[in-house]
Parts: sequence; C-alpha cells; structure tokens
Amino acid sequence: MVCLAAAVLTKSGKVLLARQFVEMPRMRIENLLATFPKLVGADKQHNTVETAEVRYVYQPIENLMVLLMTNKHSNIVADLELLRLFAKVLTEYCPGEIEEANVCKHAFELVFAFDEVVAMGHKENVTMRDIQINIEMESHEEKLSLMIRQSKEREAREKAKEKEKEIARNKGGALGSKGGIGSMPSSEMPGISSAGPVTIPSGAGIDSSMGMGGMGGMGMDRPPTYQKPLAKGTGMALGKKTMGGGASLLQQLVDTGEVDDAPMGMPGKPAGPAGGAGGAAPANRVMSDAIQLTVDEKVVVSMNRDGGLESMEVKGDLTLLITDSAMGKVTLPLRMGENPGFQFKTHPNINKQLFSAESTLGLKDPSKAFPTGSALGVLKWRLATTEESLVPLLINCWPTQTEAGGFTVNVEYELQQNHMELRDVHISIPVPAADAPTVTDGEGASFNKREGMLTWVIPVIDSANGSGSIEFTAAVDSPDAFFPIDVRFHSQKTFCEMEVPTVLSAEDGSSVPFGKVGGLSVETYRVN
Repeated sequence: MVCLAAAVLTKSGKVLLARQFVEMPRMRIENLLATFPKLVGADKQHNTVETAEVRYVYQPIENLMVLLMTNKHSNIVADLELLRLFAKVLTEYCPGEIEEANVCKHAFELVFAFDEVVAMGHKENVTMRDIQINIEMESHEEKLSLMIRQSKEREAREKAKEKEKEIARNKGGALGSKGGIGSMPSSEMPGISSAGPVTIPSGAGIDSSMGMGGMGGMGMDRPPTYQKPLAKGTGMALGKKTMGGGASLLQQLVDTGEVDDAPMGMPGKPAGPAGGAGGAAPANRVMSDAIQLTVDEKVVVSMNRDGGLESMEVKGDLTLLITDSAMGKVTLPLRMGENPGFQFKTHPNINKQLFSAESTLGLKDPSKAFPTGSALGVLKWRLATTEESLVPLLINCWPTQTEAGGFTVNVEYELQQNHMELRDVHISIPVPAADAPTVTDGEGASFNKREGMLTWVIPVIDSANGSGSIEFTAAVDSPDAFFPIDVRFHSQKTFCEMEVPTVLSAEDGSSVPFGKVGGLSVETYRVN
C-alpha cells in the first residue's frame, strides 16, 4: 500500500488541509484534488472512486470529508482501516463541531498527527494512543529555554543568598570593630546620662582596658576587642565552633530563620559540602562548533517507602543544530547498548531502515543537507516501567522510635546502574521538629529550620561510591513526618545507553568536528 496524500475538504470541494507523503509535484496534487469533487455525486453511496491514475478513498464527517489518495494496487481493506484512523485523528484534534473554521484553527496539530500515521507513503503501526503520546512530547527549544531560565533563576537566588550572608557578616564585623564613641548625643547611648558619669554595661562587648578620653572621642591606641555576649539559652547546635561577633549576628539570623542553617556533621568531624541549588544539570556551555548536538534526558520516579517502585518514566531527545550550511551533509553513527524496554522514534526525514540496521542517523536522501540555523530533533526515546531493578538510585528510609519519644532515622542510597555517574545528589528529608535534628552518623547534611528540611548532599555517586547511609535523631510524633523524600541529581551520562562518538560526512565518510552538551536531569524523583 502506498498512500500518496491525505486531505480534509468541504463537500463542495474546497481544500482545507492537505498533506502529501511521497515526492510529487505540487501541480499534480492540486489537479488530483480538483478532480475529486467531479467524480463524487450527491446520490452515490460508495466511499471509493478510481481513475486511471489513483484511487480516492473518502468518508463524510458532518459537513466535511476526509480523503485519502492511494495507488490503484493498494489493499482496499488496509485503505479503509487507514481512513478510519485519519477520521479519528480529525475528531480528536478538532474538539467540538467539525467545521471549516475549527479545522483551520487546528491545522498544524492535524498535520503533525498525519505525519505520525503515515511515513513515506506507508502506514505506521500506531494506535490513537501512540499518536497522542508522540504529539505531546515537548519540543527541545521549549525545554532548552526552560532549562536556561531555571538556571538563571537558581543563579539569581544563590547570589541573593550570598549577598544576604555578606550583609549579615558586614553588620557583625561592624559591631565588633567599633572601638570609639564619636561625638554623639548622650541620649542615644545606653547607660550614658548627660549629667552622670559614663557607664558601660558588662555585656556591651567593649574592652575594659580601652583608653577613654572626653566625649568627643575615645582612645584608639590599640584595636578594640569584641567579646561575644552571653547566650540566652543553650539550644541544640551541631558541629558548631566558637564564633566571633560577625558570626554571632549571623547565628541570630539563623535562629530566627532569616537565613539557612550552616552544614551539619557529626561532632568532631567536618561537615560535608554544603551544596547550593544542586541536583539540576549545569547550564549548557556556549558551543562554537558548526555542528552542535544536545542530549536532554529527563527521569520521573515514584517509589514507596517500603522500597518498591510505583512508576518510572525516562524521556530523551537528541537535537542537531548546524550553523554552517557547508557542513549540512552529515550522518550520526550511534553507539547503542541493549536498552530493554526503550522505544525510539526518529524524525520523519530520517532514514529509519539505516537507523534500525546500523544505528546511524542520516537523511533519507543522502544528497540533501540538514537545515541550517534551527535545531532539529532527530531522535526521541522513552521508557515507562515498574521494574525495580531499572531504577538508577534506590532510596530507603528506616524510622525507629526511641525511648525518649523521638525517632532515629536511617537513610540509605544504592546505585543500581553502575554505568552511570550521578553528581550533586541532594536527598531532602522533611523534619518538622522544633529543634534541629542531630546527625549521629554520616556527613554532608544541612538543616533549613525555616523550611523544616534536612538535605543530605553527596557530590558524586558512581560505581566506586555506590552506596552510603546517614543517621539522625529528631523529635517528631510520627514516622509519616519524614515523607515524602525528594531526590535531585544530574549526570553527563544518560540512562539510555546511547552515545554519539563521532559525526561523519555523508559525502566522503570523513570525521567532522562537533560539540555536544546535555545529559540526564531529574524532573521528579520522590519516595512517598
């Protein structure tokens, strides 16, 4: 069967939408469409009509008609089945009444859906559900723009936090470095009256050995020392050292929840890396190569607290951008693993037979070049599974109630895909307690009192560091308080075992320089 074209027409013969699937002159397509209304009479009940050149297969839908043009040797049963699928596509992507204005409004969606049904004149083995899934996949440009915007937002938040902490340190340093009292009105100074002698409270933080002159100034023979005021309460502090004046003010801001707490660790051990807005892939670098490849893979995982997998989905795109028209005739040989369960989808202009046989991405016509100046998604892949062994990182949380009424919590991670290298791993555990939790085993944890969140940061998880754990105690009422646990990370290696080791010229097979960015990042990774 060869489907030459598909069209949507009014019953008077006006063409609203037409899509051809084989190379054919525009004039011939227009002549065939113009001939069709003359062959169909109002009193005819058939849904096929033949000429010396083609066969028309059509179906009325309300005031319109869906038309297929096939060769005369095609299977009429297959033609009718394909026609019914096109009719379903029309009703699905034109919600409401099937009329001329509605079809014109959704013309692009219909064209995209038609391309999913037929490729190079042959029907694809797809269902309506498959078409919907393929159409709903996000465009690379949109996701790349979103990644850049999110990266800028994270950078702005980090700069704001650093500025906030710098201001707090400067304020603390200013309080500690003030050694003299200038000519101020005496009413503004605590403990100084206009008639009585100057009195300095013992906790004011001014060295008692400081020389004191008249009211116009005080002696500055040596730098003053600032002493930390006595704390009002003991509180719970993890890995905290004696701090000077600036750090004292910063600690007050931490206690009130104005800034995030410092990293926590075991007593006597240095805390692990604090980690900023980790867990997301680093911003793509600007590439100057004429051929630029972008790999963008997202993972969505939902696990239950008992260790089982509820669902996992992996979606990926390989995008090609060529900035020099002289470099447009290329092929992309891929190094593919077994990848059980993955579904791959190539662009309609990609040679599917070449991809299936040799795992190489190239145009159907090797004499043609890829478009220049616009990113083209050449390959998409998807995996949906509930197989626990395929999860890249397994997270287990074990809360155990203590005699004092709180809980001791053990959190473990285990890397299950040894070919992967996960970076900037952030495991965020809710801890809605009045006091900060106490980490008794493990490093790299920090607690945000304002958000009630304990974040465990692991810089790298790979085959050499494939498992680890952390233990802490917290005064909460129920083990449910420690869920859901959110995980973030990124990796230069994709979950799908697919690499682009080289780019070759389609003319002489020589290697062509290219640049490549991207990798795997987390969309949602949660333990419920």
